[in-house]
Amino acid sequence: MNGQEDILRLTQTAAEAAALGQWDAVAQCYGERGALLASMQTPVQEAGNLLKLDEQVRDHVRTVQVVLATLLGEATATRQRLQGLHQRLGGQPSTGVTVSMKA
Repeated sequence: MNGQEDILRLTQTAAEAAALGQWDAVAQCYGERGALLASMQTPVQEAGNLLKLDEQVRDHVRTVQVVLATLLGEATATRQRLQGLHQRLGGQPSTGVTVSMKA
């Protein structure tokens, strides 16, 4: 395979991995693709296809970010409800658990 075919293959693989939520594989494909792009001396002929696939990956990432933010919000609300119930029942407050999200 030549460099351009490898770049397209890596981008397609990244898009498929993103659709499956395999984020480590996405990162690996983009890392390898970046190295190939940096080493190329001629422009990629399939740039339009690469951009479309990149948009698919970006859309998957955004969808997952929204889902995670929603789940974290629900987990926070549930934790607060449980703490309130625990306090009303006269129990000792438990040590807090902090959950953060890196966007």
